[in-house]
Amino acid sequence: MNEDLKLNLFESKKEIFLFLVFIMIVFASNLFFQYQTYQKLSSSKFSHTEATVINQYQKKSKKGKTYHVLKLKSVDGYTFITTNYEDIKDLKDRQVRIGLITDKVSFLDFLKSFYAPSFDIELLDYHDSFKEKLQASIEAQHQEPFAKELFSALFLAKPISKSLRNSVSMLGISHLIAISGYHLSFLFGLLYLLVAKPYTFFQDRYFPYRNRRFDLSVGIIMMLLWYVWLLDFTPSLIRSFVMLSFAFFLFHRHIRILSFEVLAVAVLFILALKPALLFSIGFWFSVSGIFYIYLFLHYFKTWNKWLIMIVINVWVYFAMIPIVHFIFPAFSYLQFLSPLLSIVFGIFYPFEMLLHLLGLGDLLDGMLEKLFSLKAEIIVLKTPLWFLALYVFSSFLAIFHYRFLFLFASVLLSFFLIV
Repeated sequence: MNEDLKLNLFESKKEIFLFLVFIMIVFASNLFFQYQTYQKLSSSKFSHTEATVINQYQKKSKKGKTYHVLKLKSVDGYTFITTNYEDIKDLKDRQVRIGLITDKVSFLDFLKSFYAPSFDIELLDYHDSFKEKLQASIEAQHQEPFAKELFSALFLAKPISKSLRNSVSMLGISHLIAISGYHLSFLFGLLYLLVAKPYTFFQDRYFPYRNRRFDLSVGIIMMLLWYVWLLDFTPSLIRSFVMLSFAFFLFHRHIRILSFEVLAVAVLFILALKPALLFSIGFWFSVSGIFYIYLFLHYFKTWNKWLIMIVINVWVYFAMIPIVHFIFPAFSYLQFLSPLLSIVFGIFYPFEMLLHLLGLGDLLDGMLEKLFSLKAEIIVLKTPLWFLALYVFSSFLAIFHYRFLFLFASVLLSFFLIV
């Protein structure tokens, strides 16, 4: 059905008001539960928790002393960072019991992912989880450390080292490495292709009255929910999964999906479920990317589909530059390859999935090594706060009329002239 012929999400101001009341209740409830966890943690100066080491790397102090930085996720759901000056082994992905000094941790720090001094790190018994077995299977197909890291990040949202992160940043493809809706849409399509024929075989014989697309979509959404859980509900995946499920719900009720109203509702609902995402840079980058996709389709959705697929990658790349460079000022001219690599990624990602399923994951490693070894001069491209505010304001104005879209384009162009 044509999007223009579909229903609006809200038909009256009363519905909007009731939705906002519901969101506020859910947000307040989850914030209260988070505060209870915080009170348990901060009830005394010293506390112990069991946690998984998400990431571990070395740094040097001003005095030249090497120490370890550990990022951990507690069994109670909060994440924190600590340091250790002992000669400890690699604890990444291991479960530990750790003591924390939490008397200076505020509730706001707790929501953001806080730092706390630690003591008494005790390694717990190691149990191979399904996720670790998957990671071992992926890594076993590669000889080069960078490839092991790359595909563990692409398929299992594992953190990458500083050296690989620098290479990824230089190419402007951080959004391709961090699992998000882009990857989830490919997974949805791949799973649909894999299960469609077997399901059709049984449906034609035993339950022809069922809606095939509906059943397949619900089944695949359940599979993707398991995948999101397996990857520990990373912020960009939460946003992507909620929007996918919400879009599915709206589609089957003939409600318009490509609207900023739907995007706003999805974002508010996600924040109500997980208030800590208010402080997640990855989450807001993900939302910004979807916003600019919506903005493009708002005006140009009647274009040829193949042309849209090409142009939208260029559009989103340039539209995100002022926002990304407010947080990450490093820039190289290799980043102009980003739109092209984003288009190629549409073939590369499902192809690599297939190769890894067949045990041939290293087939393209030589080509990838050459790509990631490209070097270019790094320059500082820092977006001033005043310009970011102007840019965001012009972005929202662009929703309402073509004239404001030209204003937005002018502000974006001025970024390269001013900054």
